[in-house]
Amino acid sequence: MSYDHLPSYAVLPARRMAFPTSCHGNEWDKKEGWPVVAAGSAIFFVYLGLVSPYGIVQLHLADAHPASASTLSFIGSLGAAMSPLMGMMVAQIIKHIGYRATAFIGSIYLGLGAFTAGWSTQSPAATVPSLWFKKKRGLPTGLVYGGAGLGSAVVAISLEELISVTGLEGALKILGGMAWAPAGSARAVSSIQWRLLRSLRFILRLLMGAIATFPLFVPPFLLPLYISSIGFASRVAASILAAWNFASALGRIGIGFGADIFLSPVNSMILSLTVIGISAMALWPFASSLGLLIFFAIINGMGSGGFFSLMPVVVGAVFGDGQLANVMSMLSTSWTFGYFLGSPIAGYLLDAYGGTDAGLAAFRPAIFYAGSLTLASAGLLLSVRLMVNSKIFARV
Repeated sequence: MSYDHLPSYAVLPARRMAFPTSCHGNEWDKKEGWPVVAAGSAIFFVYLGLVSPYGIVQLHLADAHPASASTLSFIGSLGAAMSPLMGMMVAQIIKHIGYRATAFIGSIYLGLGAFTAGWSTQSPAATVPSLWFKKKRGLPTGLVYGGAGLGSAVVAISLEELISVTGLEGALKILGGMAWAPAGSARAVSSIQWRLLRSLRFILRLLMGAIATFPLFVPPFLLPLYISSIGFASRVAASILAAWNFASALGRIGIGFGADIFLSPVNSMILSLTVIGISAMALWPFASSLGLLIFFAIINGMGSGGFFSLMPVVVGAVFGDGQLANVMSMLSTSWTFGYFLGSPIAGYLLDAYGGTDAGLAAFRPAIFYAGSLTLASAGLLLSVRLMVNSKIFARV
């Protein structure tokens, strides 16, 4: 098999790192990287396209199979948590069989998960673009993650219509079959660098990501329940969730591009986290009208999109290109607890204060929990940013 189409750092022997901290300029930013971006975007279109609209499934599960909000949130969080839980394991699989084969295997399990859910009541694409782009890394990464927002918006609307025609179980089987459709190598090497645990900068970055992922899926999971509880139909809830996901797609692309041109990656990530936290604290608790709900969905969705797309770019900016795959695999594993417990905690708070039948007041503790943790993670990232460069207006 020929590896001539790949940059030299992508095919180093297993005993060496996947890509160096410096690279000849002619190996970066080539047009051959754009098909990789397109492939990554397609993967995220399907993967997060099936995860983020779980709020619609949760809304219909609550109607058909009465259960606590924390239990229903736990179901969605379990699926979301499996990706970061497998982070370091996937890095080792990539080392032996390459990105393409790993993504193919993942797509099989992804479709199987949604398909088998009809009988019940990972991530190479994130870092591959950074192997190809140096100067303008935010935009390609944003385009990859933008596929997730677009996929989530499409699935949110389609899922509501499917449920109305086939029922919830039939809709899940159809989505599972659709997930298999896009499936179908070059090797890159990464290894776990345990010495990073001795770095204060890495520990703070680890804590930031771990805390930020707790509230990450609270808006898309609880927003449909919130909208339904104040009297709107499920189709309105699906439309607003689609607006949140579409805004997330715009945020992933727009904030990624803005990080390249204006603010730089770390500064843009701090801004994204701040927007998520403030919109949750200042807008969502008082959103009882359709206009304010849509406005919140757009603002919060754009901020959340920026968080997703900037993660690999920030890692490259703080730790260097040579550490990107290693650091991302370790950081993503630390997100497991947040993905797994974040939304169920919000659901537990909702139940503790009266549940969905208690109106807006019952949702506010869960909303404040999500907003405050997001702002706390922004503070931790600000600490890392000041460690890298203490100048207030420096591009980091």
